[in-house]
Amino acid sequence: MAERPPIVATGRVVETLESGRLYRVEMPNGYRAYAIVERKGPPPSAGMDTLGRVVTLHFSPFDMSKCRIVNWLP
Repeated sequence: MAERPPIVATGRVVETLESGRLYRVEMPNGYRAYAIVERKGPPPSAGMDTLGRVVTLHFSPFDMSKCRIVNWLP
C-alpha cells in the first residue's frame, strides 16, 4: 500500500513549550497544533526569537493535532 504524502501548511509559532524542540503553532484559520523539530530537522538559528516566526509544516494525514517543522521562514 502506498504511503500518503504529508499535508503541507504554513503557520506562526505562538508558544514555546520546549525550547529548540516543541512549539505550539497557529494556522491562518485559527487552528492550533503541536509542532516538533526532529533531530535531523532544521534547528532555529542561534539567538533567533522563535515566537511569532512563520514556519512550513508537514501534517500527517491521519493526525492533524501534531506536525513537524520542516522550514523556518524569514
